[in-house]
Amino acid sequence: MIKTIRITTLLLSFSLIGFGQELPKEKSVNHIQIKGTNIFMVPPPSFESSSNFKGFQNPNDQTSMIVAMEIPGPYFEVSKGFDSEVLQKQGMELNTKKEINVAGFDGLLIELDQSANGMIFSKQILIYGNEKSSTLINGVYLKDSLQLGEKIKQSVLTTFVDSEVESNPREALNYSLNENVGSLKFKTVIGNGMLFNRDLKTPTESVDKATLLTDKSFAKVEIKNEKSFCIARLKKYPADYAIIQDKGVYEVKIDNLKGFELFAKNNDDESEEMYQVILFDKKGGYYLFVGTYVTGSDKAISDIKNVIQTFKRKK
Repeated sequence: MIKTIRITTLLLSFSLIGFGQELPKEKSVNHIQIKGTNIFMVPPPSFESSSNFKGFQNPNDQTSMIVAMEIPGPYFEVSKGFDSEVLQKQGMELNTKKEINVAGFDGLLIELDQSANGMIFSKQILIYGNEKSSTLINGVYLKDSLQLGEKIKQSVLTTFVDSEVESNPREALNYSLNENVGSLKFKTVIGNGMLFNRDLKTPTESVDKATLLTDKSFAKVEIKNEKSFCIARLKKYPADYAIIQDKGVYEVKIDNLKGFELFAKNNDDESEEMYQVILFDKKGGYYLFVGTYVTGSDKAISDIKNVIQTFKRKK
């Protein structure tokens, strides 16, 4: 099933050298709240609050952004995913890692490089949390954009967490789901998505291991062959999933968006099966729904499908 470090890797596919890095202890007039969070930052010049994710982006440059996301796992576990060897296995090169205090929380300030789509990106990452949950702020830019990279780094270092602000992570999402149609329960928001399971534990300990993870693409990319994209998406997960051929790939339509559904088996764990739905936005980009469960659990399949069918974009 989806475990804490696997979730971190999924969302990122995205030497301890010093101490004492300081973050601001109060907000300035230039600090802007990231919608749905209690995080305030001073964005770089030309960056605006994003409508595609929680954070900031330059509307004229889709290769650079600052994204805030919640991770449903204790900090001491999540931070293990930022070990040099772990990152290297995911195609990331760790440059620096510093311990940092973030509003009383343990944290790390990380710089790393990652190759994607024939380009090399650099990332300025701030991660912090406690024994219950973690938060990750990810500043991304092309490695060769040195001046922009410095501006993004300085922006990340303006992070101010206001513990007196009551955050509502679902507020920043542009869609909703009704978990009351089955026995799945909403656990948390992760980036542009939500996590549901039966017992609110990570990983779930329910008998059928039913879990639903949703997501929304950050960029409004154009996808020419949508069916092929859905099948190829199976290769992006941490485990080795393969389509179950006799169950087919079928068109679906939810909230007036067309897409495809499919079932897949986990070649790394024969006891697990997946149900995937991807809906494509006419304006570009897509919505992703991934349900995992113990193979043969009809009730899990039914509950996962029923929740996905309630998907509705906010006006």
